[in-house]
Amino acid sequence: MSDPAFKPDEDANTIFQEDTWLQGSLIMCIAYGAVATLSIQCFFMLIRGTRRSKWLRDIPLLAFVISIFMLSTIFIGTAMQFTQQAFVDQRNFPGGPAAYEVVEFSLPIDSVANVTLVMSCFLCDMLLCWRCTVIYKNSSLPAWVSVGLASIFWLVEFILGSLFLGQIMSTSPWGAVNFTLGFWCFSLALNIIATFLIVGRLLFYRRRLAHIVGKGHGEQFTGLIAMVVESELMYTAFLILFIVPFILNHPLENVFIQGIALVQATAALMIVYRVAGGQGWTAETYVQVTTRMGSNPQLAGVSSTLRGPSAGAVAEAEGKTSTSGSGISANRDMYVSKEEV
Repeated sequence: MSDPAFKPDEDANTIFQEDTWLQGSLIMCIAYGAVATLSIQCFFMLIRGTRRSKWLRDIPLLAFVISIFMLSTIFIGTAMQFTQQAFVDQRNFPGGPAAYEVVEFSLPIDSVANVTLVMSCFLCDMLLCWRCTVIYKNSSLPAWVSVGLASIFWLVEFILGSLFLGQIMSTSPWGAVNFTLGFWCFSLALNIIATFLIVGRLLFYRRRLAHIVGKGHGEQFTGLIAMVVESELMYTAFLILFIVPFILNHPLENVFIQGIALVQATAALMIVYRVAGGQGWTAETYVQVTTRMGSNPQLAGVSSTLRGPSAGAVAEAEGKTSTSGSGISANRDMYVSKEEV
């Protein structure tokens, strides 16, 4: 137990704020460890991919991984230096380290940390919009519904993020409108919309595959883990944990605000890791899954149904029954053996 005699001469609320700042720094360091590990793994996986025929897909992802790693490294370095100044170098600042963290926001080292934080957020949310375009490719849903809505929120987030950076770099940022809450709320809104879009589409694929050929086919692309990773659900939950105490002006916001960028980077790199490892949904996944089904003699008769309009679908529309070599016939989503007809 700590000895009360050695406690600083500060009130309980100030001490609690300092506790939350320090705990937030520890969470930030843990998150950076995940970012560094995933960045190295993704880098080598994508490098191997560029040596094959996937370089058109892997080069942009490789640039994304390098950019996120560099921004995260700059952020962790400047943020930790700022924490050191607050808790060690400027320990006697009026109000203590917690007051220093709040008042000295315009210092160059803290400004660099904020810039890298916002830039990383822009890139990660852009990746999420890209995932929407990939998962909804060839969908009957209009592109402006599935992708346009998320893109609009990203553009608004970009504008608010730019205003936020301009605000915190001014000498008196809190004298006018505070863009901090607006920026993070639009980032949250974008992630919630993307979560519903991505999870909804993967559930549709999962249900369709299970209805036609049974459970287990394409599970690595449509399972629970895939939905959590693809939608960056981890970042969405973490962002909510920050926004709620931020609105309530509770010191617990300090625990989460320092790790937001790195948690989001981790969630984005998990998507890249799955794509690089062949487990993430791509524009070709739907065709690949159905092609493997078509190469299976027992499933050859139903693979055309999953691919969309084809000869089998036309025959079905004409009221005919198409039969595979294995004796499985298809008519209006009913699949029975020839012996039962």
